[in-house]
Amino acid sequence: MTDIQKPLPHNIELEQAILGAVLVNNNCFDLVSKVIQPHHFFEPLHGKVFEVIGKMVSVGRKADPKTVKSYLPEGERVGEITLGEYLVRLAVEAVAPVQARDYALGVLHHWIDRQIIAGCEETIAGVYARSPDVDPFSASAALEDHLAKLRGDHIGGGSGNLGHQYLEAMTAAQQRKSIAGVPICLDEIAEVISEPCFEAGNLYGLLSSSGEGKTSLTLQMITHALKRGHPVLFMSYDQSGEQCIRQMIAQEHDIEARRQRAGDVSEKEMRKVVDFATWIDRQPFEVVKCTDQTAPQLLSFARSFVKRYGNGNVPLVVVDHIGAVTPQERLSDEGTKAKDINKVFKAGAEQTGAAWLVLNQRNSYGMKRDNPRPISADLFGGDPAKQAYDAIFYVYRYIKFLEERKAVAASDSDWKKIHKAFPSAVIEGEDIAQIGAIKVRFGNAAVKNNLIFEARFTRYKSERQNDAELQEAML
Repeated sequence: MTDIQKPLPHNIELEQAILGAVLVNNNCFDLVSKVIQPHHFFEPLHGKVFEVIGKMVSVGRKADPKTVKSYLPEGERVGEITLGEYLVRLAVEAVAPVQARDYALGVLHHWIDRQIIAGCEETIAGVYARSPDVDPFSASAALEDHLAKLRGDHIGGGSGNLGHQYLEAMTAAQQRKSIAGVPICLDEIAEVISEPCFEAGNLYGLLSSSGEGKTSLTLQMITHALKRGHPVLFMSYDQSGEQCIRQMIAQEHDIEARRQRAGDVSEKEMRKVVDFATWIDRQPFEVVKCTDQTAPQLLSFARSFVKRYGNGNVPLVVVDHIGAVTPQERLSDEGTKAKDINKVFKAGAEQTGAAWLVLNQRNSYGMKRDNPRPISADLFGGDPAKQAYDAIFYVYRYIKFLEERKAVAASDSDWKKIHKAFPSAVIEGEDIAQIGAIKVRFGNAAVKNNLIFEARFTRYKSERQNDAELQEAML
C-alpha cells in the first residue's frame, strides 16, 4: 500500500476547450448547458466563467472575452498572464461546437467520479467510527442514497450513438417478436395506456383515492406477472406480506379475506389455501414492509432484489405509495418532493431493467369537485409530477363517490349534479370502476374503459368476461 494521495479525476484541457467554444459561439452554450452546470467544473475559475456566460446569454447579451472579463474579479491572474489574456487564449484555442458536447460529457463524468470518491471516503470514515448500537449496513446507507441521487440527476445525460441504440432495440424486439415487459392482467388497462405490457425501463403511475381498490388491482397484476414467470418486488407502506397473500387468495379462489382471518374455511378451501401458499413461496416474490425509507433506499432494495431473483424475465417493482416515501429534502414543497422521488425511480427502472409501478393516493382537492373523476392535479405533487412517468392511469370507482354525494345531498340542485356526474347503472347499484389515462407516451390519452369491482373478493374483472373466462384468465 502507499500513502501517496492520488489526484481527483479531472481534465483541465477539456474545461478550457468548452469555455473557448462557448466564448466564440454563444449558440453553443445551449448545447453544452444541457450536459453540465458551473459546479461540474474542477477549476473554480472555470465554473465562474461558465456561470457568467450563462447569465449573459440568458438575457440576450453577447458573451466574449472582453464582455465576460467585466464580470470577473479585477486584477486576477492565471499563472503569469492576466485573466483577460487567459480568456482570449481560450477563445483562440476553441474547439468546434460538435466537439464541445462530447467534451462536456467528459467533464460531467469526471465530476461524477469525484462525487463517488467523496461518498466512498465518507462511508469508510463512518464505518470506522460506527458505534455498537448502529447496524453495519446503516453505515453504508448514505453512500446508497448518494449514488441513487447521482443516477437520478444523470437521466438524459447519455452519450451519442442514438441511432445505433435504436437499431439494437429494434433488432432485439424483432427477435423476441414482442416488447420486453411485464404482461398486464386486464386488456382494458393495456388499451388505456396504449402499451401491450409494462415495458422494461419504464416508470408507470396508478392513481386513485383511498378505498377505491388500487392495492387490490395491483395485487391482481402482481399475481398475473408471477404466473408468467416475472420476478415481483412489492414495497408497501400499508400492506404486510400476510395481508397481501390473504387478499391474493381471496381474488384467486373466492375465499373472503374475513373468513381467512377467522379460520372459517372448509377442508376443500383449506387445500386451496395451502397450495397457494406453497406455490407463492416458490416464486421470485418479496413484500417489503416499509416505514421511513427514502427513494434511494427503495432503489437499493430493488437493485438487491433484481440481482437475487433475476431470471431473464423483466421484473416488476411496485411502490405503494409515493406519498409515504420519506423525501430527502423535508422542507421542499410537495411538487419538488414528487419530482425528486420520481426522478430516482425512473433512473432505477432504467438501471435495473425493470418496469416500475408507483401508486399515487389522490390528494383532497379532487374530492370537492362536482365531478370527482381523477385529473393530473390529483397526483401527489400535482401536474408537474407527471414529467418522469412514461404513463399514468387511474382507477375510479364511481360508487365510493356516489355514496359520499348522496349522504350530503340536500336540494334538487345537488341531485341534478349527482345524475350528471354518475352513470345511471351506478346510481342503480352497480359497482363499476373506470380506467383512464392521465398521461401516455403513445396513442390516445382519451381512451377509457370500465371494469366491474367485486367487493366480496376485492377483485376487478372485465365487463367482457364471464365468470368462467375470468377463472381461465387467472390460470
